[in-house]
Amino acid sequence: MSEADRLNAILASRAPALARTLSPLGRALAFPRGIPFQAGEARKARLNGTIGQVTDGAGNPLPLPVLAEAAGGLDPKVSFLYAPQPGHPEVRELWAARQRGLAGGATAPCTLPFATHGLTHGLAMAADLFVDADTTVIVPEPSWENYELVFTLRTGARTASYAFFDGEGFNLDGLSRTLEGVQGKAVVVLNFPSNPTGYAPTPAEADAIAARLAAHTGPLVVIVDDAYQGVVFEEGRLDHSLYWRIAAAVDPERTVVLKVDGATKELLLFPSRVGFLAANLVDAEAEAVWTNKLNALVRGTLGGPPGPSLALMLAGLRQPDRLQAEIDARREELAVRYRTLRDALAALDNPRLRPWPFNSAYFALVGLADGLDPDVIRQRLIAERSVGLIAIPEVNALRVAFCSTTPQALGEIVQHLDEVVASA
Repeated sequence: MSEADRLNAILASRAPALARTLSPLGRALAFPRGIPFQAGEARKARLNGTIGQVTDGAGNPLPLPVLAEAAGGLDPKVSFLYAPQPGHPEVRELWAARQRGLAGGATAPCTLPFATHGLTHGLAMAADLFVDADTTVIVPEPSWENYELVFTLRTGARTASYAFFDGEGFNLDGLSRTLEGVQGKAVVVLNFPSNPTGYAPTPAEADAIAARLAAHTGPLVVIVDDAYQGVVFEEGRLDHSLYWRIAAAVDPERTVVLKVDGATKELLLFPSRVGFLAANLVDAEAEAVWTNKLNALVRGTLGGPPGPSLALMLAGLRQPDRLQAEIDARREELAVRYRTLRDALAALDNPRLRPWPFNSAYFALVGLADGLDPDVIRQRLIAERSVGLIAIPEVNALRVAFCSTTPQALGEIVQHLDEVVASA
C-alpha cells in the first residue's frame, strides 16, 4: 500500500466527507519522507546536520547584519530561518485563538490553521484538493473575478452562478436552487463581507444560509472566504466569519467546510502573503492526514510560508489587546469613508444610476441603466475627469473602492460619475 493509499484509508474511516470529495490530486497527495520530514524528526537532536540553512550550530540564524538591522525587533528565528510547511506553531495557535475570539468563543470544529502564501493561495490549495473537471463550483454573480482563475481555469471545473441579491438582501433561494440543480459534487464559495458588493448578511440570513447548506445531502464542500472578516459598518450585520455557523450546522460526515482567511485585510498587512486554511474535521487522526496532504501540496509548489511576514504577524498577535485596538481605530477611519460614500450615493437624483445595497468591506457597486456600457463610462471617467473606478460588466455596474480614497475625494467621485452618466 502506498503512503497516499494509507492516508486515504484513514480519511475514509475518520473523515468520510473529506475522503469522498477529494480531487484526484488530493487523493494522490502524501508528504514525502524527504529532507523536511527527516529534518523534523531530528529537530531536537543535539547534533543536527539535516537542514540546508546557515546557522550558528545551535539553531540560531546568521543573517547579514544589514538585513538584521532592517528587521528591527522582529524575532530573528522566525524572520531568518525556514518556517515549517504549516507555519510557525505559535503563529498558528495565536491565529486560531483570535479567530474563535472574534466569533465570541465559537465552539464548532476547526483544525489548527495551516499557513498559506496569502489568502489566494489558500483558495488555490482548496481548489487543488477538492476541485476537478467533474466538479461544479457555485459562486454568486457578481463575485471576485479571481475565482474564475482559481477555481475554473486551473482545474477545468464547471461553474454555476446565481444573482447575489434578491431585492435588498442576499439571494438565499437562488443559492438553494442552484445547489439543488447540481449533479454530483458541488463546491459552494461564500465571501462575506463581499467583494465586489460590500455586503454582509444579517444574522438571520447567516443562519438561513447555514441551514440550507446543512440540508444538502452532498457530496458538498463549502469554502468560506473571510478576506474582509469583521469590516462591517452597520448594526445588525454579521461581524465575524460565517464559517462558525455553517460548521456548527452541518454534519461533518457529509459536508466539508473550509475557512480561508489571512493577514492581508484583517491586519492591513497587504504585501505579507500570509493566509490560513482550516477545515471542520473532528478527528485528530484525520487532522494529521489533512496536514500531511497540505504539507505535500506546499512542498511541491512554494516550499513554505514567508518568515519575515510571519514574524511581523507574531509581533502583533503577541499583543492581542493592542492589536485589536489599532484595528478598530483603522476601521473607524474606514467607517467615515463608508458613511461619506453612502450618503453621497443616497443623495443621487439620476435615474440612470442605481446604488446597490452595501454595508461593509471596502466597496460599493453602482448599477447603470440599460444601454450604458460600464467599461465605456469607466474609460470616460479616466479620460475626462481623471477618476478611476472598476467596471463589472456581468452586472452592468461600476465598483467604487472607498478604502483607497479620502472622504473629500469620495464626494467628488460621485459627482463626476453623476455628470458623466448624465451626459452619456
